[in-house]
Amino acid sequence: MTSGNDEAATYFDYTKATVVELHRTLWGQVIQQDEFIATHARQKAEIAFLMEGGKELLAASSITLFRQKAKLAATERAMKVYDLSINIIAGAILQIGKQAISIRYGANRTDCPLEGRLISGWCVRDLIWLGRNQAMHYEETKPGSSWVKLFTSLNETYPDLFPLDVPSESRAMAILTVLGWVRYEQYESDMRELGV
Repeated sequence: MTSGNDEAATYFDYTKATVVELHRTLWGQVIQQDEFIATHARQKAEIAFLMEGGKELLAASSITLFRQKAKLAATERAMKVYDLSINIIAGAILQIGKQAISIRYGANRTDCPLEGRLISGWCVRDLIWLGRNQAMHYEETKPGSSWVKLFTSLNETYPDLFPLDVPSESRAMAILTVLGWVRYEQYESDMRELGV
């Protein structure tokens, strides 16, 4: 019978290629999203120019304005799709990390005696665990929830990543950013430090 440590090490080795591929895919999605953001800004500027050109220009460009507004709406939809995709991929990375910890130590976060480095007063173990829980169950926003406390705390240091006034949505990419897991090397280093 293998130990939890052996099982976790095997799981970590088996999932390494998957995590590397998830990182590659994640960055492809981020690059594409950045291109949509630039397009969105350009489209908004073009619409503003057409609308501020006076009645004569507006009458002459009504078809162009209609097309630009349709393109802007399509770009906004694409931005939302890419944001969802990015957070799904980031959530998968968190899930793999959390699963390795569970295999090694048990089903509860505190079963893992190692905490890892501290980031804004939170240990890596808790950031992985609670970040994964939020990514998988972001529709559950009970005020007493442990991940709500985490995000409220992280908002003090990272208000752009953890705004308190946004609707329920996955913040998996924000957690990866805070962890430094946008690089595979940091993911591997943290997981090794947690004994996986």
